[in-house]
Amino acid sequence: MAALSVAERIVSISPIVPTNVRAYCAHFAPGEPSVDVYFHRCAEGVEELAKALDGKVTTRPNSESDMRLFVVAELSLAGVPIQAWSLVDNQGASAEEAL
Repeated sequence: MAALSVAERIVSISPIVPTNVRAYCAHFAPGEPSVDVYFHRCAEGVEELAKALDGKVTTRPNSESDMRLFVVAELSLAGVPIQAWSLVDNQGASAEEAL
């Protein structure tokens, strides 16, 4: 229930409404809920939520073959881990330039 409460709180405090908020437990850790927050092509959503929760944002190429930027913030609220993320276009930069 804690993860559901955190998910509800995220929706209410996020300056930009997330595209998807998912509360879940991994099959290998059924007693450890977490929340996944996705912003569709919206790095600003991740940045604003991180700011609201005093978190840090990391940006990196998605992969060597996919130059889109993976924007992520690893956060926590009420002891529940949160991953807020987005995948955004990189305006044609190479992987080396994206770093």
